[in-house]
Amino acid sequence: MSVLLQAKSLSHSLGNKRLFSDLDLAISPGDRLALVGHNGSGKSTLLALLEGTIDPDSGEIARKRGLLLAAVEQFLPKYLMAKSVVEAVAEMAPEQDNWRAEALLTRLGFSEAEFALLVGALSGGQQNRLMFARVLVAGPDLLLLDEPTNHLDLATLVLFEKLLGEFRGGFLLVSHDRAFLDGVSTQTLFLRDERLYRFNSTYSGAVEEFSAMDEANARTRAAEERRIDALKASAMRLATWGKVYDNEDLSRRAKNMEKRIDRLEEKKTFVSRGSGLDLRLQLGDTRAKQIIAMKNLTIGVAGRDLFRIDELVIRPGERVALIGHNGVGKTTFIRELVTAFTGEGTTYRYSPQTSLGYYDQELDEVSGDEEMLMFVRNRVPADEQRIRQHLIKAGFPYSEHEKRVFRMSGGERARLLFVVLAMLRLNFLVMDEPTNHIDIDGKEQLEQQLLSSDAKLLITSHDRRFLETVANRYLWIHDGRLEEIHQLHLFFASEPEGGYTGTLAEPRTPHQTKSPQGGEWILERIIELEDLLLADRARKHKFQKQKLQAQWDTELEALNSRLGR
Repeated sequence: MSVLLQAKSLSHSLGNKRLFSDLDLAISPGDRLALVGHNGSGKSTLLALLEGTIDPDSGEIARKRGLLLAAVEQFLPKYLMAKSVVEAVAEMAPEQDNWRAEALLTRLGFSEAEFALLVGALSGGQQNRLMFARVLVAGPDLLLLDEPTNHLDLATLVLFEKLLGEFRGGFLLVSHDRAFLDGVSTQTLFLRDERLYRFNSTYSGAVEEFSAMDEANARTRAAEERRIDALKASAMRLATWGKVYDNEDLSRRAKNMEKRIDRLEEKKTFVSRGSGLDLRLQLGDTRAKQIIAMKNLTIGVAGRDLFRIDELVIRPGERVALIGHNGVGKTTFIRELVTAFTGEGTTYRYSPQTSLGYYDQELDEVSGDEEMLMFVRNRVPADEQRIRQHLIKAGFPYSEHEKRVFRMSGGERARLLFVVLAMLRLNFLVMDEPTNHIDIDGKEQLEQQLLSSDAKLLITSHDRRFLETVANRYLWIHDGRLEEIHQLHLFFASEPEGGYTGTLAEPRTPHQTKSPQGGEWILERIIELEDLLLADRARKHKFQKQKLQAQWDTELEALNSRLGR
């Protein structure tokens, strides 16, 4: 099989930080590659090098003659805002064909009435679909995708999964959404330790293989260290005896042994340094019987009612997920909760023992001109040494503590806010999309911290794996009301308010509609649940999530009974 793109001995640094060295990568037609790594490891930089927008420090990148390579834009160009939807796509099509643009837009869920809309009038989800349409309309051989799932609602995310499933070219995808990676990729690349590790597995399978490899390397390295230590002791004895007894043969044997030790030192098995991130989130406690209560509320914005709450009480020990499609009012509700905490005479009744911390998805608080160290000092009553220790544990080296906050990446700002929340030891966290800016290692550490700390939470997230792992209660904004559900798949199978027309099959007529909870969807969900159970039961027993396994087993039994199995 021919190779579309090949990188040889690629090395690159940002400032004084080396990202990778002597990196090799080959991408062939049909490759479905997931690129995974912690924040700052160089994933986006590698994609930019492959695309050709920046040049490597050393090494070369060879592309197949006539290769049509496309990268999904992070943001739509400003000049497009005054163009119509169909014009924005047609300009990227061969010979600027309108019919090709319209056909693709239909498959991506746009109606004919929306073809004439100005790009500037589109919602965020529509603009994301438009960005995909612009690269796909040209029929690229190779697609580069850098975090395409950020800020997407579930309906659009599921649509993208199906889209990539049908894409006939090769792609290299960067994402922190584990369920999305498992759904679209067949190979996984880990960018770590300034090198690239490649596995012929989806993300979940590759993690297990990578962990097993790390454990095997660590055992081998430990045995090598013991062998070297024993040889060093023997060499020292021989050298001492050679001097004491003036024996040249013993001295020569000692020197030969030292040379052997040097060769063994050079060939020692490499053991990964890991991400260097240590995310800790310790929360305070409360003896109150409830954290917050509310009754007979209508949540709205700009004079428009969004949804109604008949009654809601959040108690200690509850990790509540607030779910709903984009635009139903999740963030509006959360901001009202946070504002009401400092107000008086509101309809939100907080316990006097409640201490609230807020993580906002836009990270507005972490956006000023303060230095990193001063940002924490201005919010946490702690001495400088203790703050620096927490910053270092969160992955910020001492040399970066004077870095200006506005110059930090989204992932760095997210970790900085977690440092503040952890040091304040609050007992109720309201977290709006906390997984948007942190990498997979950070998500998994955050999950473990939240589960082990008996945290009291109200969270929103479009990360399905995160919600299934962390939440023990689900509140769904649906049909203009807040209702509690006990099975998260009911939300996953739903469509946005007013319906969703997106489909990757040929456009349907009104008589061809299909229930999202039909047999095909049930089979897909059964496969997903079986994969989750298999991956979790493959872990060491102390790391398994027994409660989640019980939930997954119950849901599997219900789904199988619906299929008559």
